[in-house]
Amino acid sequence: MSRPNYLQVFAGLMAFLIWLITPQPALSCSISFHQGVEALQTGQFEDAVRAFSIAIDADQNQSLAYANRCLAQLELAHYSEAIADCTASLNQQPNQSEVLLNRGLAYYRMGNYQAAIADNTTLLRTHADVRAYFNRGLAKVAMQQYWQALIDYDRALAQQPEDQSTIAEIYTDRGLAYFALQQMPKAISDFSQAIDLNTQDERAYYNRGCLYRWQGNFVAAIADFTTAIALQPDHASAYLERGIAHAQKGRAASALSDLKNAASLFEQHGHTIAYQQTVALIQQLQLTRQTAMG
Repeated sequence: MSRPNYLQVFAGLMAFLIWLITPQPALSCSISFHQGVEALQTGQFEDAVRAFSIAIDADQNQSLAYANRCLAQLELAHYSEAIADCTASLNQQPNQSEVLLNRGLAYYRMGNYQAAIADNTTLLRTHADVRAYFNRGLAKVAMQQYWQALIDYDRALAQQPEDQSTIAEIYTDRGLAYFALQQMPKAISDFSQAIDLNTQDERAYYNRGCLYRWQGNFVAAIADFTTAIALQPDHASAYLERGIAHAQKGRAASALSDLKNAASLFEQHGHTIAYQQTVALIQQLQLTRQTAMG
């Protein structure tokens, strides 16, 4: 059974909203800077990058412009550029918690987990930030440091986040760490906690379904995969897992239907290896079914 690769990271708060409350005189007259902020607020991230770049070209001593351009670069998945901008901002104004958080996020998404851990650790020396604990836990999971990740997830929960969906995310990812450690009852408990807090959390349903299937509880597994698909109709892996559960339950027709849906979705998403493996399962099931029918 492959571990589901569903990890989510909290980005930094939209720091520019905070900074606008106490603008610096050097920035208050910068038309380009304010255009960049407006572009960020409306989701025009390429426009935001251009506007902040003009502001920086006019005066490179602008920590806030670099920090906000980092946010836009993150949204555009330009992680190297985001890291460079966050670093420039920190060089001018060290120990900015939001900038450290965002640079850590960029490092995480690039796969530089050690650097992501370092930035979140630096932040946590001065701020007990739920996002930093959670993001550091995710980086540790990526490095297969599951026990250490559990400590960070526990610390994140101890901060008592106000948003229930945030708490649900932490429970889901802590459940994945328990899953990796073969601590199945604890994993199921965490996925169930996540579902209780957020009934729209398809990751929790999917992952709990994987555990139920692994335990041989096919009825419960199928129910969870069905809910995950209802919440995310193009969830190829949920179709695949539900198809396997149907096959293990002896429901060949339902299994073939789900596996064909999974194969189609994998192909649409460009997941070639998953598509090929699913097609092989379909062929194997069809052959087994024909043999059984004589």
